[in-house]
Formats: sequence, structure tokens, C-alpha cells
Amino acid sequence: MTNLILVVDDDDLMRSQLCEQLTQAGYQVVEASNGLEAIATYTRLHPEIVLLDAMMPVMDGFSCCVQLQALPDGKNTPVLMITDFDDQETVERAFAVGATDFITKPIQWLILRQRLRRILGASQAVQELRQQTARETQLRIALDAAGVAIWNWDLLTHKITCSDNLEALFGLEKGTFNYTYQAFISCIHPHDRDFVRRSHQQAIQDRVKYDIEFRVRCKDDTYKWVLDRGQVVWDEDDNVVRMTSCYTDITERKQAEEQLRQSEERFQIVARATNDILWDWDLLTNEVWWNEALQTLFGYSKEQITFTAHWWSEHIHPDDRKRIATQARALIDSGKKFWLNEYRFRRSDGSYAYMFDRGYVVHDQTGKPVRMMGAMMDITERQAAQRERNQVQAELERQNMRSQLFANITLKIRQSLQIDEILQTSVIEVQKLLLADRVLILRLQQNGSFLAVQEAVVPGLPFVLGQQIIDPCFRDDYIMQYRQGRISSINDIREADIQPCHVELLQRFAVRANLVVPIFIKNQLWGLLIAHQCAHPRQWTKWEVELLQQLADQIGIASAQSLILEQETRQRQELIRSNEELKQFAFVASHDLQEPLRKIKSFGDRLKTTCGDTLTEQGRDYLERMQNAASRMQTLIEDLLTLSRVTTRAQPFVSVNLTKIAQEVLFDLELYVQQTEGSVEIGELPTIEADPLQMRQLLQNLIGNALKFHRPHIPPVIKIYSQFLNNQADNILTHSELCQIIVEDNGIGFEEKYLNRIFNVFQRLHSSIEYEGTGIGLAICRKIIERHHGNITAQSIPGQGSKFMIVLSMNSHS
Repeated sequence: MTNLILVVDDDDLMRSQLCEQLTQAGYQVVEASNGLEAIATYTRLHPEIVLLDAMMPVMDGFSCCVQLQALPDGKNTPVLMITDFDDQETVERAFAVGATDFITKPIQWLILRQRLRRILGASQAVQELRQQTARETQLRIALDAAGVAIWNWDLLTHKITCSDNLEALFGLEKGTFNYTYQAFISCIHPHDRDFVRRSHQQAIQDRVKYDIEFRVRCKDDTYKWVLDRGQVVWDEDDNVVRMTSCYTDITERKQAEEQLRQSEERFQIVARATNDILWDWDLLTNEVWWNEALQTLFGYSKEQITFTAHWWSEHIHPDDRKRIATQARALIDSGKKFWLNEYRFRRSDGSYAYMFDRGYVVHDQTGKPVRMMGAMMDITERQAAQRERNQVQAELERQNMRSQLFANITLKIRQSLQIDEILQTSVIEVQKLLLADRVLILRLQQNGSFLAVQEAVVPGLPFVLGQQIIDPCFRDDYIMQYRQGRISSINDIREADIQPCHVELLQRFAVRANLVVPIFIKNQLWGLLIAHQCAHPRQWTKWEVELLQQLADQIGIASAQSLILEQETRQRQELIRSNEELKQFAFVASHDLQEPLRKIKSFGDRLKTTCGDTLTEQGRDYLERMQNAASRMQTLIEDLLTLSRVTTRAQPFVSVNLTKIAQEVLFDLELYVQQTEGSVEIGELPTIEADPLQMRQLLQNLIGNALKFHRPHIPPVIKIYSQFLNNQADNILTHSELCQIIVEDNGIGFEEKYLNRIFNVFQRLHSSIEYEGTGIGLAICRKIIERHHGNITAQSIPGQGSKFMIVLSMNSHS
């Protein structure tokens, strides 16, 4: 025993892994990638066992197993079937075609090795048993193996004598045949009986040999095919006395013929139905068979086709012919089996079709290549689609490259917001990209001339930078055209249709070709971006024109942003100056303005104390009004200072517990709450990043207002609580958690049409006689909220109360 294993699998990776593992385990391994190749390899090497994949192209494992069984000694070679499924139907089918055992994917090596050992051991034992039995019953086995039985029919007595194996050959139970001609006829298939009788009678009548085939019925009601060969025998008186015949079991041959017939029928149906061109090349005679698709696809008539390999070669495109012929011959000579290639084949109208050709080389038992079969597929449309895809891909790659170049230049141009740096970077980068001899930017002057404000030029050429360009050809109509977006492209000034004065101007700067695009800032013509080629003419491409135009747009945008920056810088400086003045006002208000008020109140108090009794009633009234006015003035100044200090004296943001802040504010307002007989309910409030003093000011103003603006004879009820929000619904801060602080009361309320008004400075909905105050409290609240990047609003119904809602970020940044 050589332990040679044939591995058959169309999966190259799976087959390679199996071969490697089996080799490492000490087995000898040969491999095949499909059923046809497996049969050829089996015929040549006779392996001890076949490891066979069930599902393969060309010929699947089940068909391959059937054909292996039909080969000499094929039934004695164990077959281990590899399946993707372990369902009952697949398993039964594997055993039905002759498989010894099966194994499912994915294959576990330990299980496979164990099964191989078991099957090979059993096969070896069976082989030894067969050899021993053969020695004992050699003659009988030889006779049975030949499937031959002999009989003699006595025409006088109609009795039959025969060899012992006739009953077995006919599939009868031993001892059931009564050795008469009628009993013999009754064993024959009903459809064949008359044919056999006539054949025998004809042979007797004509005294000739006969050779017929017919079916006999077995005991299990199945039928076998037998070959009947015989002749009549006559005596010395020339009388026919008996017929001698031999019977051979040809069932397997007839089954193989039927399978071959069905296979040929299926092949013919496929050949007629497929759009591919099927071919069969006899390598010994050089003749080629094609199916009808050759005529259908290429338009040839049958008379135009010569069924030889030379005709095929002559119709291959001349540029492909030598390559295909060389590769095909090299494959045949190498002993390999599979061949595939692409080439162009001439149609009957002279045009060429792109073909994808595949072939399989068939070898005889000596390994000599005798046939090559394959199929040609028309891939003309696929090739055209591929070329179109390649063109589109190439264009996309070019566009991507251009976009990247444009993006890089744009980034460099817009890295600075200084106009001079923008223009300088622009000419340098454009010159690098276009490989131009000169790139310059001209700025339009009020008198219609142009001033060269930036230039990038190769050494040795005259400079244009700083020069005033006055071209007599640049009339108002030309400038108007540039204002309308005109692009000027001159490939060669010597051949261009331009005025002599313009040629003279360009020659003064050694220009041979130029490209001019306008630059716009805020939709106004600002200047021109110009590329010069001086050493030789130049054909400006569409891409270069578009690129220069896009870059001119970017220069305009960057320049406009530079102007905006200058304007914003001036505004910022003005704001700084205004803030400084505000700080100075706050200083004056906190010192110079309050000092006279303090004296007025101080002297008023002394006057009231020392002379109160001597003053008339009217005098005391004037004194009271004077002190009240001074108090209101001092309150107003203090509120204005508080409003200004929201930004000028702001503190860094820290973690602030709003619940604690609210409780401290409530403690400060305790006397006010008692005076109004009100109640304040503080719910759960969050801890946020904020300015603690401003949060205290915010809650003090809102709670103080709620206590102040209560309805007569109804104690105020104030609720302070919070809730978390989804920041996607609020346009405040992204990527931060938001909370809403709500201060709700049951006071006098207000009309919501005044909502925007109440947050402005000095805006009051009631007179100071009804409710005291300066009208600055809610303005301070809004300014605090704005500094914390939040918002504040309110809902109210007159006579039912108000609800002030504040949205703040939990992690606000100062």
C-alpha cells in the first residue's frame, strides 16, 4: 500500500491546505481541481483513496464519483465525499453514487485523519480478503467476472442445458429455471420476446450466426441487458438439431451508453442554447468543431467556415495572433490543462469582437495531449464599458489632482488676512503651478490705468512691478468687458488678432503668450490676474483657464475678508475706546456723582433734625421730596454701576451650586418676604460653571421683582426650580449639557407684547409711584445671561402671574 491520496477540490486554498496537512501526516498526495481532471489523474496513478468535493464546476463530485465507479477497479477505491451540508438528502445522494463515507465543511483535521486511517485500514483488509478468495475460487470468479453463461437448445426436445451461472446471470433464484425454451422466453422483457423468437427462427432458417441484445427480468422485477451470440448445429443428414449460444451481461455497458447518450443530448442542448461559442479541437488532426453560436455571433455562414485551427488563427487580430498562438502551444507542450486568454476576433463584416477564451487540454493514457475543448465569450460590451470606466476614473483622478492643487493654493492664499501678503502669495503659487514665466496682479486705478502691485517673474525678464500700465488699446469698452467677466487668452501674440499698440505693449515686457482673468471684490472690478509665457508660444488649456479664474475668485474673496478684517479691527478699537470711556464714567459715577448726593442727604438729615420743628408744613414737604429725589438718584447711579460692572468687573467662572446661591439670596430678602407675607419654594437646582456674584445678582433681581410685583391683598407665592434640556433644540452652545432655571410667581403679570421691552434699560410698565424701582433690574439680568452664553425669556398672563425662564450651559466658558 502506497497510501496515495487524490485530493479533488476546485477551491485552490482549501485544496492546498488539505495537501499540506496530508503530506505532513506522511501521506503521498496528488491533486485535481475538478471532476474531469480527477478522472484523468485516477486513470494514470490509481490512488488508494479519493478525497472528493461534492460541489465543483465542469463536473460535480457526484457525477465524478459515478464515473470513477465505472473505471477499472473504481468500485474498489474508497471515496470520502466532502460536502457543505449534512442534510439527509445530500448524505443519501453521496452514498447512492458510491461514496464510502462523507465529511462536512469546515473540515476538522483530527476528524479527517481519523476517518482516513479507518477507511484505508478497512480497504486494505478487504483487498487482502479478495486476494485470498481469488486464489481459492479463481476459475469461478473468472467466469462470473466475465458475465458469460453457455447454453444448448435441443430443437427436437426443446430442452435446454446450460452452465451453472445462467440463473445468476438472468437474476433468477437458484433452482427456479425449468430448462425449457418457453421458460427462457418468459424470462425476457415482454417488449423483446417477439424480437428474440424471430431472431432465433431466422438463424435456424438461414443457418447463420446471430448476435442480438435484449433484456431479461430478474427476480426483483428489475431488468438486465444480455448479449446473445450463437449459431445452429446440424447433423450428418444436414438436419438442424440444436442451437448453441453464449450470454454476456452487458447491463453496465448499456447504462454507460445511456448515460453517454443523455450527456451528449444535454451537451447538444447547451450548445444550442448558450450564447458562448463552444469548440473542440482535435490536436492530432488539427480539426475544430464549433457550435452554431459561431455563425450567430460573428455573422459567418456555414460555407464560409473552415473547421480547422488555421481558420481560427487567421481570424484573430494581427496584433494578438502571435501572442495567442505562442501561449496556446506553450500550454499544450507544458502538460498543463487549463488555458484562458483575451483577444480580438474578426467578424464577417471585418470588425473585431473582444473575446474571452477558455480551454481544457485532454490527455490520453500516456499523457499525450489529444484534444482541447473550451468556450469563447463575447466581451465586447464589457470591454467598452471598462474603457469608459477607465476614462471616467482617469478624469476623476485628474479632477481630484486639480482640486487638491487648487485647495493647496487656496489654503496658502487665505492663510493671511493682510492684503499685501495675499497678493504676494497668489502670484508666487500661481507661477509654480502653471510654470509660467511671469505672473502679476494689476490694480485698476480711477483714471482707467492699471498699477502692477505684485509680480513673480523668472530671472532675466524685465520687471513690471510698480509700473503704471497705460494701454491705449484699453478703452472703456475693454474695461467694461472685464467688468462683465471677460477672460483674455492669447497663445501667440504674433498670430493673434490684436491691435499693433497692444502687441507693442506686450513686447515691451517680452511677452509671447498671456492669459488674463478679472479680479472682483464685492462684485466690483478690482484688478487683473495675468500669466505670461515669454520664451515661446503657449496653448492655454481649458483647465488652466478655469483654474486661474477660480484663483482670481479666491483672491477676491481673501481680499474682501482682509477689508472686513480692517473694518472689524477699527470697530474693535472703537469698542475698546468706548469701554474705556464707560469705565471712566463708572469711576465718575461712583465718586464724583455720588459725593454731591451724599452731601445733599447728609445736610437734609441735619436740617430735618435741627430745624424740623421750625419749618412750616410746606417746608417739611419740600425737604422730604428733596431727600426722596436724592435717594432715587443714588439708587439709579448704583443700578447703572451694577449694569456696567457685569462686563467690566466680571469674575472667572467656577463651579457654582445654584441651590446654595438661591438660599443665600432668600436669607438676604427674609425681611422683604415677611413684609409681603409671601412664600418662596426652592426646588432642586443644578451646579454649573458660572460667575457666582453674577448668579447671586440674577436670582436676587428675579426674586425681588416677584415679591415687589404682587397683587394687592394676595401674598406672593414664588417657585424656583430647574430641568435639563436637549441642546439640539436650543441654539446656544453645541456639545454641552443645558439646563433651564425657572422663577415662577402669582403676581400681577404683564401683556406678552411687552416681552422684549421689559429687558431694556429704563423700560417700565408701571409708574414709580405704583411700584418703586429704576427699570434696570431685568436689563442687568439679560446682560448677565448673555455673558454666560445663555438666554432669558418670560411667559405671563395679566392678573395670573409670570414665569421667567433662563437657559444656561452646565459647562459654560467665560
